[in-house]
Amino acid sequence: MIQSVKVKNLSLSKDNVRKSNRDAGIDTLAANIAAQGLLQNLIVTPLKKAGTFTVKAGGRRLRALQLLIEQGTLPADHTVPVLVLSDDDNAIEASLTENFQRVPMNPADECTAFNFLIQKGMTAEDVAKRQGVTTRFVEQRVRLAELAPCVFEALAAGEITLGVAQAYAVTTDVDRQTRVFAQMKSSYYGDNPDNIRRAILNGTVKANDAKARFVGREAYVAAGGRIEGDLFATEGDENWIDVDLIETLAASKLEAAAAELARDQGLAFVTPIAATHVPYDLERQLHEYHAPARALTEDETVRVEVLSAENDALIDQLEQELPDGSAEAEAANARIEAIERELETIEDARHEIDPALKSQIGTFVYIGGDGEPRVHTRLFSEKPVVDPNAPPKESGGATGDGDAGDGEQGPKLSATLIDELATQRRQILAAHVASDPAMALDLTIFLMAQNVVFEQAHIPNHSTLKSSAAGFPIFGFRDEGSMASQTIDDQRQRLDTSWAGLPTMTARFDAFRSLDDEARGAWVAYSIARTLEPTLNVAGGYRSNGFHDHLGRLLDIQVENWWRPTAENFFGRVKKTVMLDALEEIGGPILRGRYKDAKKGDLAGTCASLCNGQGIVEAEIREKATAWLPEAMRFEAQEKAARMPLRSSFADDETGTDPDEDEDTDLDTGDDAVIDHKEEEDFSQAA
Repeated sequence: MIQSVKVKNLSLSKDNVRKSNRDAGIDTLAANIAAQGLLQNLIVTPLKKAGTFTVKAGGRRLRALQLLIEQGTLPADHTVPVLVLSDDDNAIEASLTENFQRVPMNPADECTAFNFLIQKGMTAEDVAKRQGVTTRFVEQRVRLAELAPCVFEALAAGEITLGVAQAYAVTTDVDRQTRVFAQMKSSYYGDNPDNIRRAILNGTVKANDAKARFVGREAYVAAGGRIEGDLFATEGDENWIDVDLIETLAASKLEAAAAELARDQGLAFVTPIAATHVPYDLERQLHEYHAPARALTEDETVRVEVLSAENDALIDQLEQELPDGSAEAEAANARIEAIERELETIEDARHEIDPALKSQIGTFVYIGGDGEPRVHTRLFSEKPVVDPNAPPKESGGATGDGDAGDGEQGPKLSATLIDELATQRRQILAAHVASDPAMALDLTIFLMAQNVVFEQAHIPNHSTLKSSAAGFPIFGFRDEGSMASQTIDDQRQRLDTSWAGLPTMTARFDAFRSLDDEARGAWVAYSIARTLEPTLNVAGGYRSNGFHDHLGRLLDIQVENWWRPTAENFFGRVKKTVMLDALEEIGGPILRGRYKDAKKGDLAGTCASLCNGQGIVEAEIREKATAWLPEAMRFEAQEKAARMPLRSSFADDETGTDPDEDEDTDLDTGDDAVIDHKEEEDFSQAA
């Protein structure tokens, strides 16, 4: 019997067969009831108290009604129609039948229904509000309704899953959907959403790509470029389809920027590079030019001293006298900024290049990772630069950097005497350098910096100190496109080379010492960094070095922000079990089991997509995947103590004599390194 009952007189029966997920989707159901009303009766049985009933079937609807009353959407005495059964056994059977026989709506039917409402004139917002879902959910279902007929029919027939259909829907090009669908039907692993998405997007560019950002969305669209938004990815994510057009627009814009720069600066050439870095091989084909900074004039020196003194006085006033925010403090800050600008102008004037020299040199302009054009800070020439204002060299004199000419240089000494005297003078010089830490530090940084600048030239400096770049273990390996390599290149470009263009080491050293602490510090940091050899967090072997891992931890390096595993650099080059272990570490046994039967090539692509944040997975799994790293790339190794013999004293090392007896000393030198004297001698001879 059907009758109307107030919601407040209804209670949920303990006999309702649905025990799990009772509260799932209550908000959505409540919104739907508020918009459409209660479309299905509740099934109840009477309680002892007259007018009260217990709900045997429809518990979720009851909770939704109670929620609407709590929110004030429905009145407190709201009534609903109910079907009253007199027998508890019949009520339990009715509850079971209602839940067990319910068949979820096919996603294709949902899509058709949503699309029908949109076609009738309702907005996505209206549909979402009436159905208790998000606007984006409605837009996604409408996008699926517009899939290529073959794909949509497969979804309706249950031949493909909703996730697969979403992968096809990343583009609105139904012809491309049809072609990829035909290819995937005959593919062994053609039902993998990641594989489908890659095939659909092959040859497209993301909106956050450096070249796309450089070209600009407006210019790209104006030139006829097509853009598709992926409703099933991060909101606002777009795919730019016409890659050739992007390349053309980027090259054209960069060429215009290069021509303008060459014209404004008076350079012989500015080469546009439509990439995020200047290839090392291009630099090697040219001669690097270092413009020497001239000394300050007498007037400039006086002005710098006056400005510096005024600047220091203003800073003291701000720290001790002037209250923050006062008019006097603001005036002082404004004056300090003006002083800094004037000092920069004076410094820039020291680095001005003679127009006659500018006509022989040039540089590169390229696209930064942020999509902005960048000018290479270093200058190059196709041939060695000739200064037309330089005085002619005198024959027979010194040729620079300590090279003797053909003329007589005093009384001729025997080779043995020269070596003996040189050794004694070296001891005197070394004793004095060792007693002057400031000078020694400047000399250390200078020798390393000069080694960096003149790496391709032979300039004798009569010192064993070097900062040679560590070689890559794989010949011809290039890593310029990585974030780390781009950062290193930026660091190299920011180094102050104003001292490098001077003709002698004496002049270069004096100019180098005049640099400020920050400029010299940048040189030592860069010079030391380039000496680090490739190591890895692996068990034993030559590439293992726990000290490098210790440095990584001290520097708090977050490798996942700098390097991500791809099919090319990792997954495609390891065993299948390694990939499955990675999936299990990311998402547990369930994620591993989902892909355990996949082919190795497909699995590599899936793992790469997942680790780069492109897989369709739960938010928690996505977060773990985008932070996952192979153990070898983590800075987690601990250095092990090794036993290594040392010479007995520094004196033995200085004089070159061998001690009568060797002394074994425990030294923390590296992982599992054991060196005896015979090996040490062999190594010295080889070096």
